[in-house]
Amino acid sequence: MIVELIHNPASGTFNELRLDVLSHAFQACGAQVRLGRTEKDGRFEIFPECDLVCVSGGDGALRLVVASMVRTGLSKPLCVFPAGTVNLVARELGYSDDPEIFAREIMAGYLDKQVARLEAPLITADDQPFVACISAGPDGQAVARHSPALKKRIGGAAYAWSLVKLFGDWPQLRFTLTVEAPDGSESRLTTAAFYLLKAHHYAGSWTLAPSAELAADIFHVVALTRARRRDFFRFLLAAALGRDPARLEFIQSLPARHVSITAIDEPSRQAAFQVDGDLLSGQAGEIRMTGQNIIYCLPLPT
Repeated sequence: MIVELIHNPASGTFNELRLDVLSHAFQACGAQVRLGRTEKDGRFEIFPECDLVCVSGGDGALRLVVASMVRTGLSKPLCVFPAGTVNLVARELGYSDDPEIFAREIMAGYLDKQVARLEAPLITADDQPFVACISAGPDGQAVARHSPALKKRIGGAAYAWSLVKLFGDWPQLRFTLTVEAPDGSESRLTTAAFYLLKAHHYAGSWTLAPSAELAADIFHVVALTRARRRDFFRFLLAAALGRDPARLEFIQSLPARHVSITAIDEPSRQAAFQVDGDLLSGQAGEIRMTGQNIIYCLPLPT
């Protein structure tokens, strides 16, 4: 069995020692390991002869690998060792962050094809796959303004600090979302901030849409009709306390299969979007389910 172990050497969370331990852990389980690395332009080699693709990184690195697999038509079981900042997909699928446990559980899962597979319907933004979430609003601006050097030192807390600094220069944004529901009906929302969620978790252990999950053939829209400082604080507090944010009077939450996004004014047209915890170059206009699947190899405890 050949495992291609892909990493992002430019990531602020990259740890060569942990990558080496993970590689040796797979080899101790009987696998051959070939190392690969992501590139900023998303073009890198995935070896066709590999049996399993393992991403050592976060949701951003996983997004690059999924996009490369889709672009080249390569269909292989995929897993992700949680070596990124937030690791939403790894959290949802129950991957261990201990390299030796991870390798053992993945190897056991690889051998049990009937049980340890999850087909995750593919979602795209302007035909480019993503894996967990896209959002625009205060937290999108915080991602755009965060310090990579600080992120390397304190991890996800760098985003929180960037958001705190944003309170002095609070964004006022307006977007129109045209939402196609799973039954084909259509609705239009005017929103000051929004979240398009494929994964169950957001920003760690928080959940903004309790019904969202990777295995679903829909995604969820969480739209804030207003996002003043106090509104956004109430929104964050609800999520932090494990409450459904949709209970707040200024939030609309609904399932979708397709969303069109239009920025209403010039500040909104200049606003940053975040995708899987990274800054999106430009703004997404069309979010849709594709009918294709990503196949995740699930861990089996041994």
